[in-house]
This record gives sequence, C-alpha cells and structure tokens, in this order.
Amino acid sequence: MNTPVLLLIFNRPSLTMKVFEAVRAAKPPRLFIAADGPRLHMPREADMCFATRALVEAAVDWPCEIKTFYRSDNLGCQKAVGSAISWFFSEVEEGIVLEDDTFPDGSFFTFCETLLERHRCDEKVMHISGNNYQGKRVRGDGAYYASQFAHSWGWATWARAWKKYDPEMSGFPQDWDDLSKSLNYSHARADWWKQSLQATIEGKINTWDWQWHYTIMKNKGVCLLPQVNLVQNIGVGWHATHTVRHTNTTRTKARKLMPCNAPSSLRIMPEWDEFDFQHSVMNKRYPWRSLKERIEYCRFCIG
Repeated sequence: MNTPVLLLIFNRPSLTMKVFEAVRAAKPPRLFIAADGPRLHMPREADMCFATRALVEAAVDWPCEIKTFYRSDNLGCQKAVGSAISWFFSEVEEGIVLEDDTFPDGSFFTFCETLLERHRCDEKVMHISGNNYQGKRVRGDGAYYASQFAHSWGWATWARAWKKYDPEMSGFPQDWDDLSKSLNYSHARADWWKQSLQATIEGKINTWDWQWHYTIMKNKGVCLLPQVNLVQNIGVGWHATHTVRHTNTTRTKARKLMPCNAPSSLRIMPEWDEFDFQHSVMNKRYPWRSLKERIEYCRFCIG
C-alpha cells in the first residue's frame, strides 16, 4: 500500500485501537493522526485523550512517516475534523480518512487506492466511499457505482476535490430550490436536506460532513460507492457524538469486496440514490431480495 492515511481520534482508546489494527495491517507509508482537545466540563476526558494519542503512536511498528495534529483546546466536531482534513490535504495530494469508530475490512484500502489512481484526473469524481447501504443489492455492472451520496464512514479523496470544501455553505438556502431540482432530488429528499443543512448553519447540528455533501452537490460532483459495504461503524452508544442508537447503516457489517473492475458508466441513477435515501437516511426496512439479487451480490462479496 502506498496511500497516506489520516486517522481521526479523540477519547476512546479501546475503540481506536481496534480501528488502528486494521490500519496497521495495511501498513501505509505515511500516517497522519489528528485529535481534538478534551472538553473542560468532562471529568477525566483529558486523561482518555492523552492515553489514546500515546497508544496509537506507540503501536506504529512498521516503516512509516508519522505526523500529528493535536489540539489542546476542544473545537468540537465541525471545526476540529474539518480543519484536520484540510491539514491532511495540505500535506498530501490524495489519501484515505478514517475515524476512531469506523472499522474497515482489509479490502477497503485496496479499493480506495485503486480508485484514487484510476480517477485521479477525473475532476467530476470528488469522493470515494467505503460504504454501501443498498441492502445487498448490486447497482450497475462494476465493483462500484456512481452516486450523489458522500457516505463518509471510511472514505478517500484528492486535495483537488477537498480544496473546494465550503464550510460556510455559500448560496444556501437562497439557491437550494434550484440546486435540488437540478440534482433530480425527490420532494422528500430535498426537504430533508434543506432542514438538515439549515440546522447545520444554525449550529443545531455540530458536524463537518453535511458541508462536504453540500460542496459536492454545488459542484455536481460524483461519489463512488462499492457494491459491498467495506466499513462498519462500531461506535454506537451513549458515548458517541451522533450514532447513539442503531439504524440500518450501523447494522450493516463490513465485508470483503472481490474484484475492483470499473463500471461501464459513471452515470448517476436517481432511483438507486432514492433507495439509499429511504433506507440509510429514513431508516425504512429493506425489502426482501430475490434469488437473482442474492446470486448477483455473491459475485462481489466474501463473508
């Protein structure tokens, strides 16, 4: 493996080390570690933050360049994560991003590295995701397909794409109706995004990734999603910032993707994304799969 990795950590040493073991098995030549500072009102959080940092650094036992970006003060998810990713892409031209609760299958690293090289010069491709929430259904004829969803529980991109990151979400909400129509969003999907983006601007949702979604929307960017889910969120519970309870997405296990053949087209299919929206966002129960769908899925998946 030749691709740099950014590992975003905080205050969960045991969870972090589980994810780190997957990184360790991949042996990236350059490892970037970023961490927000402890919250002053949380007893013992400083100890947990410093212990997590020390454990990760001490466990690097392969030839590797290590760079760290540790905050002393707590900035919160939006500013800390967004600035850490910007720091990462000021140092590298392309790379993989993992958080302390995103546990990848080993094939995730190969998938990202292959697609980073394959689509390096394709300006319209802005995001490579390790996630698939199609309920074990194959979309298209390749090992991945084009989507408007920038699922980010394990992902990769290029500095050329991240430089467009717009944390202020300029143009929202005044341009939203025209933008959502141009993206062929359903009424329900457009309304959900409008409410979510508005809550983010107002500070009711403290996150960095809705702004990245919006950046990709504005630029009519393409996201590449694997046919098989490659990364599982293992941080569900009271200690999590956002994933406090299980949903369809958190229940989707990480599996191994077989061949990484390119699809014949990178055309975005609205019906595939609408299915994603209904089941990953609205958390509707997945419908039963036909025998044909089950057999087709097995072409790409092990485990």
